Amino acid sequence: MKRVWLLVSLVLAACAAPRPEATLFHNGRIYLGHVHGGAAAWPSVEALLVRDGKVQAAGALAELEALALDCERIDLRGGVALPGLQDAHGHFEALGAALEAVDLRGCSSYAELVARVRARAADLPAGSWLEGRGWDQNLWSPPEFPHHAQLSAAIPDHPVLLQRVDGHALLANAAAMRLARVLEPRASESVGEGGRVLLDREHRPTGVFIDEACELVRRAVPPPTRATRERHFLLAQSQLLALGLTAIHDMGIDREGIAILRALHQRGELRVRTIAYLSGSATLDATAVRGLPLSTGEDQLLGVVGVKLYADGALGSRGAALLEPYHDDPTHCGLVLLDRDALERAVAVCARAGLQPAVHAIGDRANRMVLDAFERQGAIERDFRALRPRVEHAQVVAREDWERFEALGAIASMQPTHATSDMPWASARLGPERIEGAYAWRRLASDPSRLAFGSDFPVESPDPRLGLHAAVTCARADGTPSGGFLPDQRLTPTEACAAFTLGAARAARQDDRRGLLLPGYAADLTVFAEDPLELDPQAWLALPVRFTIINGTIAYAAP
Repeated sequence: MKRVWLLVSLVLAACAAPRPEATLFHNGRIYLGHVHGGAAAWPSVEALLVRDGKVQAAGALAELEALALDCERIDLRGGVALPGLQDAHGHFEALGAALEAVDLRGCSSYAELVARVRARAADLPAGSWLEGRGWDQNLWSPPEFPHHAQLSAAIPDHPVLLQRVDGHALLANAAAMRLARVLEPRASESVGEGGRVLLDREHRPTGVFIDEACELVRRAVPPPTRATRERHFLLAQSQLLALGLTAIHDMGIDREGIAILRALHQRGELRVRTIAYLSGSATLDATAVRGLPLSTGEDQLLGVVGVKLYADGALGSRGAALLEPYHDDPTHCGLVLLDRDALERAVAVCARAGLQPAVHAIGDRANRMVLDAFERQGAIERDFRALRPRVEHAQVVAREDWERFEALGAIASMQPTHATSDMPWASARLGPERIEGAYAWRRLASDPSRLAFGSDFPVESPDPRLGLHAAVTCARADGTPSGGFLPDQRLTPTEACAAFTLGAARAARQDDRRGLLLPGYAADLTVFAEDPLELDPQAWLALPVRFTIINGTIAYAAP
């Protein structure tokens, strides 16, 4: 097989005149990726020749040296390279904003949350907005949503807005609600069909706003300046590259965000490959998707390939739309953010524009609605399947719908660390029967390498090592529970790596040019200090990233 790759590269070399500068990567093991199925899925070579940002040849060092006598040589210092790791679901700008906000992840009590916010408030001028992210009431005792009173008493002089870890709920203090004019008693918790304002005994807002109700408070926050937005993108990029990520699927960007990324790219400041999905809604129409930059430059570092839609909320805030009531709240079935007609219209708009619909669906009801919409659109347009419509999260799927993903050609875009974060309370939410269809990586794809894996950063850490570990062990970083939360869904290391490489590229309809290290493919590499395919998965969590290489150029090098 190595001879075949070398022959192909020799033909390509003969046709390329005059020759541009080439780069030879050597002194390491280089995995070519999920080339075949089964045991031979991940062949490796000792050197890689790159020209114009693409792989020209892969094989033995001596053969490649003979092919390119005059080239730049990059020493991998004994490292082990995989095809560049990708995150198939993240929020680029939100990650940068989260890096500047109060970090509330891991707060074990409401009192700890208040203490962290109060400490940050002490450094800010009175009246300035204070934002935070990452709280999870499921970690508290009792695991109940908070009331704003304690937060408002501790921080009276700053409007405070704190996002729940899943981004589908907000906690606001009295100052923020006063500015938003939502502090008065309400007749109902409902905000349309897709939002809730939690009320106390006096029918006043508790400070917790869920899904579409969040906008009632968020509209009072001054919009960020363009300079602030640029800073957030660049902050996020630095972290993503240091973690070994070569590409991200940015799920839900607005037109101004796209314009900012284009400007960064033109200035040479955008370095991580960004596959963007425009933020869509029930009002999506043809004008919203007209004139989008499908790609920017020959390096294809930036392009818009689809539209992100929301069918429901999140499981942790009981906003996920379920077919039957929550096991731990028999009065509630979750929230539908796009009804059947609106969802079908939005999917049709995407299809007519040649853009992928990528629909957030957490609960089994939402997943069924999305699959139904895909099925109806497929009956109308024969080519719809070729768009590879995506279901983002596919977190809880009814048994009757497991096989529909492959039957409809729908991509299951999933996040392994959601399973390990949710495991303490997911069974209580869903009950013993529905949990079988939750985080069901193996059940939704006969070949797990065809899944698309990501993290949903900043909901979860963008670190792909955490995602790989969760996919293979279905356990927390400390190794618990022994055997995994859902042991029958655990993947092999090569299956998990494939879902973070070729599977992610396939989800963006780019598997003909990314996700492998074969001739003609983009020279995107993630280089580790040791071989992850030979290490115990527990060792992955501390495995150093040595290089992040994009289009044959080093975008990050460890000190």
